[in-house]
Amino acid sequence: MNENIKVSVVGASGYTGMEAVRILHGHPRVELTRLYGSKSAGSHFQDLYSGMQSLVELPILGFDELASDNSSAIFLGLPHGKSAEVVKALLDAEYKGRIIDMSSDFRLKVPAEYVKWYKWEHPHPELIEKFVYGLTEWYRNDIRMATHISNPGCYATAIQLGLLPFAKERLISSCDVTGITGSSGSGSAPSAGTHFSSRFGNVRAYKVYSHQHISEVNQTLADQLHRNSRKTDPDVATPALPEVRFVPVSGPFVRGIWMTINFVLNEEAHVGRLLEEEYYNAPLVRLREGMPELKYVVGSAFTDIGWVQEGRNVVVGVAIDNLLKGAASQAVQNLNLMMDWPEETGLTFPPIIL
Repeated sequence: MNENIKVSVVGASGYTGMEAVRILHGHPRVELTRLYGSKSAGSHFQDLYSGMQSLVELPILGFDELASDNSSAIFLGLPHGKSAEVVKALLDAEYKGRIIDMSSDFRLKVPAEYVKWYKWEHPHPELIEKFVYGLTEWYRNDIRMATHISNPGCYATAIQLGLLPFAKERLISSCDVTGITGSSGSGSAPSAGTHFSSRFGNVRAYKVYSHQHISEVNQTLADQLHRNSRKTDPDVATPALPEVRFVPVSGPFVRGIWMTINFVLNEEAHVGRLLEEEYYNAPLVRLREGMPELKYVVGSAFTDIGWVQEGRNVVVGVAIDNLLKGAASQAVQNLNLMMDWPEETGLTFPPIIL
C-alpha cells in the first residue's frame, strides 16, 4: 500500500505502549491519531513522558472511546489478561482495521495452556484462531496475509531466533538456555523484584525451568518441525521436540536481554553457514562470529546473533532490546509486513551505544 495510515495505541502509558508511540511517531508512513489508557485516561502523553513534549501531545482517552476508533491499525500494549477483553470489544464494535497485540493473550493456540502457564482461564478462546503468531523472521508470509497479530514474548523472541535454525533441521536434541534481562521486562508497575535496591548490584535467577515463554517456544518448535518435515514427506509425523532447559535471570540494568544457548549438534554442521542461510534476507538480524554484546542493540530494533563452535559443541549468543525487538519494534515490523512495506521501515535507527 502506498498511502500513509492512521494508527492508535492502547495502553500508551505502559513501557511497551510508550515505545510503540515513540517508534510510530517517527515512522514515515504512519500518523498517530489516538492514544488510550485506563488509569492514565484524562491526562496527556507528554505529561506522563515529558521527553515527548512538543513531539507527541495527544490526550489519553478512556477505553469507552474505542468503539468509535476508525484507524487502520491498533497496537495493544496492555498487561497480560487485559487484551482479550479489549479485542472482544473492538470486534463487537465492528472494528475493521488491523490489531497487533503485544501481550500474551493470543500467543498460545490451545486454551488450556493459559491455565497451565499463566494461571488464568482465557475469557474468549473463540478469538484465538484469528491471531497469527508474529515472530517476524519465521512467519513473514503468514503475517503478510493476517489482520490480527499476536506479538511474541521478549524471552521467546530471543530463544527462537537463536535456536530455530538448528532445531528445524533436527540437529539438536536438547539445549540449555540462560537469559539475563533488565528491569523494564517487568513492566511499569513497581514491585519488590524491580525495586532499585533489589536489582542494583544483584543477579537473581527466577522461574527456573518454568518460565511461561517456554510454552511459546515449544509451540513454535512443533510448528516449524512439522512444516520442515512435510517438505520431504507430507505424511511424516512431527519429530520429537528438543528439550529446552531455560534459566531466566534478572540483571542490574534497565533494558535488554543477553542470552546464551548451549547445545551439542547431533551431526557435523557449520553453525555460521546455517545462520547465514536462514537470515541472509533479514534486515534487522546481524550475525557475528563470537558473542554479541548487549550495549550494541539497546535502543535499537536489531537482533545480534553470534556463536562459538568447537566441533559439535556450540554456544549461540543472542542480544536484543526487550522493549523493542522483544515488544514494540517487532510489532511495528509486523505492521510493515501487513501493509506490504519493507519490514525495516522506520526501524533502522542506531542503538544507544554509550
